[in-house]
Amino acid sequence: MERTLRMGWRMIQRALVGVAVSVWLVSTVRAQDVIKPSEADLAAGKQLYEARCMHCHGEAGDGRGVSAEVVYPKPRDFTSGVYKFRTRHETEQGNKLASDEDIFRSISEGLHGTSMPGWGTFFPKLQITQLVHYIKTFAPLYADDKPGAKLDFGGEVPTSPESIAKGKEHFDKTFECYTCHGMSGRGNGQQALDGLVDDWGERIWPANLTRPWTYRGGMSRQDIFRNIALGINGTPMPAFGDFTPVDAELRQQIWHTVNYVQSLWAQAAEPEVKSVLVAKRVEGALPTSPDDAAWKTVPANFYPLVGQVIEDPRLFNPLIVGIEVQAVHNGKEIAFRLVWDDRTESRPGESNGTETFADAVALQFPSQYTGETERPYFLMGDGTRSTDLWYWRNDTGTAVLVQTTGAKSFQPGDNAGGMHSQGLVDDGQYRVVMRRSLQTKTADQEIRFAVGTFMPFSLTAWDGSNGEHGGGKRTVTAWYNLYLETAASNTPLYLMLVGIIVGVVIEFSALYVTRKNHANVNARHAKRGS
Repeated sequence: MERTLRMGWRMIQRALVGVAVSVWLVSTVRAQDVIKPSEADLAAGKQLYEARCMHCHGEAGDGRGVSAEVVYPKPRDFTSGVYKFRTRHETEQGNKLASDEDIFRSISEGLHGTSMPGWGTFFPKLQITQLVHYIKTFAPLYADDKPGAKLDFGGEVPTSPESIAKGKEHFDKTFECYTCHGMSGRGNGQQALDGLVDDWGERIWPANLTRPWTYRGGMSRQDIFRNIALGINGTPMPAFGDFTPVDAELRQQIWHTVNYVQSLWAQAAEPEVKSVLVAKRVEGALPTSPDDAAWKTVPANFYPLVGQVIEDPRLFNPLIVGIEVQAVHNGKEIAFRLVWDDRTESRPGESNGTETFADAVALQFPSQYTGETERPYFLMGDGTRSTDLWYWRNDTGTAVLVQTTGAKSFQPGDNAGGMHSQGLVDDGQYRVVMRRSLQTKTADQEIRFAVGTFMPFSLTAWDGSNGEHGGGKRTVTAWYNLYLETAASNTPLYLMLVGIIVGVVIEFSALYVTRKNHANVNARHAKRGS
C-alpha cells in the first residue's frame, strides 16, 4: 500500500513538473512574440540591411531596390507585412503574420529557385535576428498585432500506395490542386495558363511539383503540409486549414496529399551536374522516337539553365529550369534525347495582347574541333570560331543546322544538315530526339564526332511565351564535354578525369564571366538609381 502511494505521488510530481515546463515554454513563446528589441539591435539590423538587402528590397523596404527590375520573382515588399511562408495561423484581427522564426528561416536558408540567397553561412544567428527585428519595423502590422497560434503538424500519415491513392483524390477533388499545378504537377494547370498574379500585380507561376528542389519555401514534408494548410501569402495559393484548431480529418487529408505530391517527384534532390556526357555505344539502329523503350537503359545527365544576361537583349526571368540529356551512338550515327519542362506550349503569334514565339531547343558544338583548338565563345561563337547549333522548334517539329559567329548572326534557315529529328510535347514536358551521322559530306565545315574522344557541347532553350527568341533572350549553359564510348565500353579512367577537370575549368570560367557582367549591370542600375 505504501509503495503504491509512493508511486502515485511520483506520477503526480512528474505531471506537475510537466505542467510547469509547459507553462514555462508557453510563456517563453509569448515573451518572444512581444519582446521589443533594443535600439542597438535595431541599429545593427539596419546596418546589415543597408549593406546586403537594400539593393533589392529598397531603402524603404518596399521591394523597389535598384536591382528589383532584373530579378524574378520580385523582391518582397516588407511594408505590407505579407510574408509568403509562415507557420502561424491567422490572428483574431484577421492578419496572416509570419513569426520571427519564419522570417529568420527565409533569411538564413534563402528562397530556392529565386535571387534570394541563404545568408546563414555568412552571418551569425545574432546578426540575422537583429535583421529580422529591423525588417519588421517597415510594417505597421507588427506594431498593432502579433502572430497567431502555431500550426499543428500532428497526425502525420506514413507514405504508402493506399495513402498516395487517397492523396491523389484530394489533389484532384478535395483541394482541386490540378487547376493550377496541372494533372502531372508541372505547374501548367488551366488557371496558370489563363494568368495568375500576386497581390502586387506581378505574373507568377505555380510550382512545378516534380522538381522539389525548386520549391521556394523548402521541400520537407512539413513545408508541403504548411503550404497546403496555410497557403502562400500574397499569391493565389489558398489556405485550406487556416483556422484553429485544425481537425484531425483535415490534417489526415493534407498528409495524404503530401504523400501524393512526393510521388510526383522526378528526383528527390537536385541532380548532380556531371561535366561529361557519355554517349553509350549500342549495336544496331539507334532509337528515333523520344519514347522509344531503348532510352530507358541509357544514362541521363541533367544540366541547369540560366538566363543569358551578358549581351543585349538579356533574360533576367528564366522559367525553364534545366534539360535532361541522353546520348547513344553505334559507330556510324549519334542520337541525342533532350527532355525539359515548359508550362506553356508556345506558338508564334499573339496571346493576351503579348507577342509570343516558338518554343525551341538547341545543341551547340564547335563547327570545327580537333581537341587542340580553343573552344568558341559559348554564346554562339565569334568571328574567328563558329558554332553549329542543332536547332529544333515546336511549330515546325523539325531540326535544322544553324552556323553562327556570334549571337547576332543567329538566323535559322531550312538546312537540315543531315539531321533527323522527332519531338513531342506531353502535359508540360517536351521530349526531342535529334540524330545524325558521325561525319557528313561537308565534314570540313561541320562538327565531326570521333569515337573515344572528348568534344565540347552546350545547350540553349527558348520559352516562347516568356518572350524568348533569337540570339539574345534565351537560357544557356556553359561548355560541357561529350565522350563517345568505345566498342568495349571501357572508358579509360584518366580520360574521364581529364574531361571532368577540363569541364569544371570551363564551367567556372563561364560562371565567373556571367557573374561579373551581371554585377556590372547591377552597378549601372545602382548608378542610375543614385
